[in-house]
Amino acid sequence: MIIGFIALLFSCEEPECDKTLRNEAGFAFLTIRDSIETDTLIDAITVRGLARDSLLYDSSANRSAVYLPLDPSKDQSRFIFQMGARPDTLQINYTRDERFISHACGFITRFRMQQATTTHNHFDSVTTVNPLVALNENETHFNIYLSPADTSGL
Repeated sequence: MIIGFIALLFSCEEPECDKTLRNEAGFAFLTIRDSIETDTLIDAITVRGLARDSLLYDSSANRSAVYLPLDPSKDQSRFIFQMGARPDTLQINYTRDERFISHACGFITRFRMQQATTTHNHFDSVTTVNPLVALNENETHFNIYLSPADTSGL
């Protein structure tokens, strides 16, 4: 009876939450030259959240993509990308959907992309590749196309 009670206690225990759960939007940098789309490496990039005024990403290494968190309390996120003298602002509009993961982990917000707009200092345009951001790792959700003139110095 004691062994049965101990077994019952351990069988009801929920496993610990996996703290590596990620829910970030992926942004790939590309350039179009002679109608050919190519990955583009950025030497140095800093990304800040506009509403939070917080540093989200800072790298001096060559990067062809960055992964950034979206704001789970609003239907939009705004970022400032600094890749030289003039920054570009990127605004993403989306709908949110909370999903229950487990008692240990709680809820996670899934985002469905609706629209992305940008300034045009270094960025030529932005397109949505994968409209759903939900528990993923290293997925590309947006392609950011750089102006060909700007990529020669990056």
